[in-house]
Amino acid sequence: MPESSTTMPPSGPRPLEPAPAAALPASRRASRPVADAAPATLDSIQALRGLAAAYVLVYHSGLRLGGEQFPLLAWLTEHVIKRGHVGVDVFFVISGFIIAWVAVLGRTEPEPALVFSIRRACRLAPPYWIMSALHALTLNPVSLAVFAGSLAFLPVAHEDAPYFGYPALYVGWSLNYEMAFYAIFALGLLVARRRALLVVAAVLGCTTLLLPWWRFGAVDPDPAHLYPFTSTWVAMIANPLVLEFALGCALAWVYGRARHRFTRRVAIALLAIGVGSFALSLWLVEPEFSLAGRGLPAGALLFGAVAAEHAGLLRVPRSLVWLGELSYALYLTHPTVIEAVKRLMPELAPEQMGLQLTRFAIDAALALGLAMLLHRWVELPAIATGRRLAGRFATRRPRAGA
Repeated sequence: MPESSTTMPPSGPRPLEPAPAAALPASRRASRPVADAAPATLDSIQALRGLAAAYVLVYHSGLRLGGEQFPLLAWLTEHVIKRGHVGVDVFFVISGFIIAWVAVLGRTEPEPALVFSIRRACRLAPPYWIMSALHALTLNPVSLAVFAGSLAFLPVAHEDAPYFGYPALYVGWSLNYEMAFYAIFALGLLVARRRALLVVAAVLGCTTLLLPWWRFGAVDPDPAHLYPFTSTWVAMIANPLVLEFALGCALAWVYGRARHRFTRRVAIALLAIGVGSFALSLWLVEPEFSLAGRGLPAGALLFGAVAAEHAGLLRVPRSLVWLGELSYALYLTHPTVIEAVKRLMPELAPEQMGLQLTRFAIDAALALGLAMLLHRWVELPAIATGRRLAGRFATRRPRAGA
């Protein structure tokens, strides 16, 4: 997942808007609501992306602690470690928020649809293609059809919603949702420009509500439900999981309209609600995926974090911002590392906590090291290439009245 899933998919540049308020004395920032013209850099979103990617790594590592002799650690394994799939929900909500902000809400003019598409494709595809090829060649041989579908960001099987089969690099299932959301957003920019968010909301509303009701006479809110559409891609965009992107877009719109109201008290309340609801959802919500049980707490956590940062309550450590910058690369590299290490080490029992933690430390160190290489030599050059290509197309647009 990009920015996951994502399942932490990539979600655009970190400084979402300038931050002139950062130069104000702390006493002045604390004594009044943050002005509408005093936006934040939103390092909190970068930190959430990094933590979500790390959480997915913990989940996929298979770390199991405790056993019968250590019931508290066994509870931690069951209700925290094994809930790491919620990182995908966090990625999806973050992607909706950031795409809405950097493409429409945080700009004087909306980003042109072609420029948006080029930049997004260059950011998402090359690192994923590289890691998909590496994983398929070394650990997970797949058919040519599955490999081609993986590289094209298409679901590979009409089964097992919301995954719809696993691509060559298994975390790529969440990137299929990410790319579908980008396509819908590009459509919104093309036909409605400044009102692109309305088009996105309308399309996702139609695919997840109107289309299933019209075709099958019912709407199922469970992301694990499989609608029997002929097209697997249509079944995917009809899955209620895509509404987490819409939730992120809506939160970005609210942030743009209401951030001047973020006093310290309001920000504290929003952050407490976000952290509390997210923590409780790990414990109380049983389904692996749930729009209400997973998506809404992820959205509350995101909104509480950006409100707290905007009100001057949250100072994000540089280490977490750095982890956020590596989040997409880490999301892509950890499956290959974890699978390779598992094949080299025997299966471990929960009671073997020392060996469990040692293997996890190896997983984390190798995945992070490989992520740094992928980020430096593939992701950053791909982003720069996307900017250059987008700039060329932007300069070719005819001037008004020409």
